[in-house]
Amino acid sequence: MRPGDIASIRGVQATIASAFIPELTSPFAQDAAQTLTMLLESLAGSADSAVEDLVTGNLTVRGILSDAAALFEADEGNEPAAALVKVCEDAIAVPPAASLRVSDLTAESDALSAALERVVEALEDIAAGSADAPAMALRRSIYAHLRTEAGAGWSFWDVASFRERMVALKSEHK
Repeated sequence: MRPGDIASIRGVQATIASAFIPELTSPFAQDAAQTLTMLLESLAGSADSAVEDLVTGNLTVRGILSDAAALFEADEGNEPAAALVKVCEDAIAVPPAASLRVSDLTAESDALSAALERVVEALEDIAAGSADAPAMALRRSIYAHLRTEAGAGWSFWDVASFRERMVALKSEHK
């Protein structure tokens, strides 16, 4: 039976930890090899959750774009706002990816993110504190989503998990 991608990545990690790191004599080389194993752990984690992360992220962005369309729709007679409503509605109107292939979900994410970028740019130009509470609330929800996306795979807990995994691998090979 062929191992899956995650098992293959973890096999490469184990080989680096057991065969290469002990042979490395300089602290720099040891540190570089350990960094590579950490990057492999990040890849394994990303591979494991990629579909769920993309589906969830795409649903979140669709919701944000719907909120943005409603916000800018209220600004009747404003041509830039009307153009932004159209951008949001056009992005939302594209059906979700028909498959769970990462490439298809990523293409959907990229298209939705392009519309989201336009919304963020507009909000940065108009959101002026408490005087524009709905725009500021939308801006906060967008930045919360972007922080979640940017931080995926690189939290303290991921690093702690990596260290725990490396200690376990070292103890298995002694």
